Amino acid sequence: MYLLKTQNPLHMPTKSLSFLSIFIRNLESQTNPTQTNNKSLHILFQEAVGLREKTETDSESENNEIRNGLRELEKEVRHLKANANSNNQHNVNENAKKIQEPKKEESESSGLYKLFLDKGKGKYEAKRERRAVEDEARVFKKLSTDMELLISHLYQKGYFKKANFVPDDQEKLDLSCFDNSYGRSFIKFAAESFGKDNQEIAKWLSGSDLKKVALLGCPSLTKKNIFSAKQLRNFFGIQENTVCCKCVLRHSCKFVNQSVWKGGNNNLRLADVMRVITLYALESVPPELQVPDDVKASVSQLLKEVINLSQTTSKATSTSTC
Repeated sequence: MYLLKTQNPLHMPTKSLSFLSIFIRNLESQTNPTQTNNKSLHILFQEAVGLREKTETDSESENNEIRNGLRELEKEVRHLKANANSNNQHNVNENAKKIQEPKKEESESSGLYKLFLDKGKGKYEAKRERRAVEDEARVFKKLSTDMELLISHLYQKGYFKKANFVPDDQEKLDLSCFDNSYGRSFIKFAAESFGKDNQEIAKWLSGSDLKKVALLGCPSLTKKNIFSAKQLRNFFGIQENTVCCKCVLRHSCKFVNQSVWKGGNNNLRLADVMRVITLYALESVPPELQVPDDVKASVSQLLKEVINLSQTTSKATSTSTC
């Protein structure tokens, strides 16, 4: 061996030689045959005792290269997997976006279509449709006998010809067509129109019943109805503060203690009377407004007088023409 040749055996102790030989035998027995083939024994010894830095064998370098290659391959696989997941998520988002976009376009087109239809419709028809939706959750009170008589009289006089929900050829009017807000509103319109066409009836109405209705206040907070009630109070010379101070609607009213008549106009107009008493008869008043029984009786009496006087004047007119 090279190590034994380079050192003089005469100067080495016997104990050192025996120790060296034992170590070499153990080293030869523990060394991998593949490593011994690649490295000489003295090199292994020198590396073991620290006289030489350890060097990698071909098999070790090959293992390291394989190990490094596997690490690089693992990094590349992870990178590719991350890119694949990112691409899949991106594709999912794009597909979801494509699915939602037609719905958005459809909703926009339907909204434009609805807007176009709404513009094409008349205000009266659009208002009727909104009321129809509201009527689904609203229950209207049954018409009183007095109101049924008034509606039948107005129907005979032709005041429901413009109502497209009421057939013209009915011998007996079907009152169920008035069980909605549109029908109730048309009753008010027909009663007011009747009052404008039959002003001469106003001078024959009961003054005591009219005054009792006027003292109650206003039947609603609508400007037109408030002005009609104030005209009745003006006719009887009733001060506004006398009625407004005890009115339950005064906190929401914009015309408290205000006079609305012009100049010395002190005439009783039947259109104002019909507008006020029709609201009370239909019970179309704010819920906080409680109508006393004596006022209800006066409203009932006034409705009967209007019908009777209308029939009387009609007969008188037909007789005079003959």
